[in-house]
Amino acid sequence: MRYKLGRLAPRADGSRNWRGIRCLSLAGGVAAVLALTGCSLEQYPEIPRHAESGGQTVDQLAERLATIPGLTFTEAVGSQPNAKGNTGFAFDMTLDPAYEVSDAPALVDFLTKSAWSVRDGYQPNVAVEISLFAGESADSKVDIVAAAEDGGWVPVGTQSHRMTEDDGGSAPEFANGYTSVSVWLDSVSTSETVRARGGLENRERLGDWPGPAPEVPDGLTRLRTAD
Repeated sequence: MRYKLGRLAPRADGSRNWRGIRCLSLAGGVAAVLALTGCSLEQYPEIPRHAESGGQTVDQLAERLATIPGLTFTEAVGSQPNAKGNTGFAFDMTLDPAYEVSDAPALVDFLTKSAWSVRDGYQPNVAVEISLFAGESADSKVDIVAAAEDGGWVPVGTQSHRMTEDDGGSAPEFANGYTSVSVWLDSVSTSETVRARGGLENRERLGDWPGPAPEVPDGLTRLRTAD
């Protein structure tokens, strides 16, 4: 299985590109590549991984995600440790134009808890990244940062909100239909900047890893009604 860690960033044409170190679990010559990039299957033995029980597998999570009407997940993956021992989990999803997100805070809550529940990989210790392409039309604005704030996963004012050009936004990542948020999980840093992201509180809220696999909430999305 491929694990990737990095920020999902929009290109100028609106497509997405992973930034960060990639580690591929392959045999043979890839060991040399892992050594050069600082990725290793044997590094950081203190990071919990591959729990024997509890939670769910990544395949079981994929089956749950496939039941959410109107959302297509192109990424739902965890990472191996990078050179600094950072691990995470990332979701990238696209909303069908015929649907709208009707309960964004519940969606963020479900995805964060789902990432924490995946046992056949590494425990995320930095962040759960959630990215959504919801379309550029005026009636499809979804601010996933606001949803995370409403759900208590992100302290208010610590991350940039999605805006369109009509709202006064100038950064292209806020004007091309994408919205994303980082739910921080760093609980050991003494940096005031890092601690202000809410990682310690989020880890306490999630509890032991792997957490229980959440059921898909009802009403996350719904068909758009005709005007």
